[in-house]
Amino acid sequence: MKKTLFILLIFCSCGFVNDENLVPDNLITEEKMVDVLYDMSLISVSKGINKRILENNGMKPKRYILKKYNIDSLQFVLSNEYYSKDLEKYLKIYEQVLNKLEINREFIVDSIENYKKDKAKRSQEIKLDTTKNNELSKTTLSGDLNSNILEN
Repeated sequence: MKKTLFILLIFCSCGFVNDENLVPDNLITEEKMVDVLYDMSLISVSKGINKRILENNGMKPKRYILKKYNIDSLQFVLSNEYYSKDLEKYLKIYEQVLNKLEINREFIVDSIENYKKDKAKRSQEIKLDTTKNNELSKTTLSGDLNSNILEN
């Protein structure tokens, strides 16, 4: 009887431990977490596209980001776990990351469009300069021919 009561007491005491609301000692702030996740997503995308370039340059993306924000991997894992337990906070963080990515995408698309416009404008200017130079050289050549013919 005493053994069963002791075992029951152990199970009950384990059930009352609630680590859901425990805040890690070195919790990353929400703003910093947004920045870290944003950079991780950017590097993740670039790693997929230019993986060989990153590897050839000896870059370890995860280590780079952790060093950039002066955090360690355990701190990131514990903070990520803490925020993931509160769905509203976690969604808020990821919405901010998504917004930053969208702003970045719009900036890049605008830059590409401006580059294309500038390139088209430059090529038209080059065509105009080339045609003007060709016309000038034709008139100069024909004038030279006329003077050569008259001299002979």
